[in-house]
Amino acid sequence: MDAMNLRFPPQTHIERLKLSAMYLSLQRGLRRSAWGSCAWGAFTLALGYFSRSHTILDSVWIAIGLFLLLEGAWVLRASAADPRVLRLEAAALLLLGLWNTVGLYFEVQSGMKPLFGARIIFVGIVQLVNAYATFRSYPLYTQVYRNLDRAVLHELELKIGDAWKRKSTEDPDVVDFKIGDKKCKAKFLPDMVIVFREKGRQISLAQPAEIQVESKGNKMMSKLLKVAITLDGETLKTEMKPEVYERWQKSSTNTLAPVVAR
Repeated sequence: MDAMNLRFPPQTHIERLKLSAMYLSLQRGLRRSAWGSCAWGAFTLALGYFSRSHTILDSVWIAIGLFLLLEGAWVLRASAADPRVLRLEAAALLLLGLWNTVGLYFEVQSGMKPLFGARIIFVGIVQLVNAYATFRSYPLYTQVYRNLDRAVLHELELKIGDAWKRKSTEDPDVVDFKIGDKKCKAKFLPDMVIVFREKGRQISLAQPAEIQVESKGNKMMSKLLKVAITLDGETLKTEMKPEVYERWQKSSTNTLAPVVAR
């Protein structure tokens, strides 16, 4: 669901489910970022500890490494994606971005040869952009956190189960498809479809009435179909097998068992 379509507070049960899906996506995304912070922290700490430059940069590297390790460990241990975690993650990304851009200049000035050369600058720029995007998302996710219904969140977690790990051959209600070259999954329930993207980290859902499915023909030199799926106003350009397309069609025409307000 597009964040712009969210109502605060949510008025219906399906809106509370969609808000819970956004929260779960945030939580899983933060855990991935936390692992990245731990990895960069360990690398930076080792670089500072084993460096033989004997300059103040050694201490700076060690301090940055410790901060990243502690930040990553704290986020991984957190049981809930509190909005304050976003600020800490934005700070970690900002620190990494500065380290891989501005810090490169001080490395060169100290007579050191950067480990990955000038290519690391592009990594730093991406980290700075992500830091800004993470910080900008803070107000929205504060709203999500404040309006989250824990009972509905638990209900959604039960509906999701281990869908991302399950194979379509094991569960007829779970199908695979692609967006670009990225694997995605969908779990079909009587009253909704739950979609998993970004290796299961991004979760969204829609009722049958909110789904439109349109085939754009076969992919060149392939049996796969190019299919446009519109979920609650968001259009996904996908590729899927004909039998998966039929399952999507069946779901989009199923108007039974709506999710009612509670």
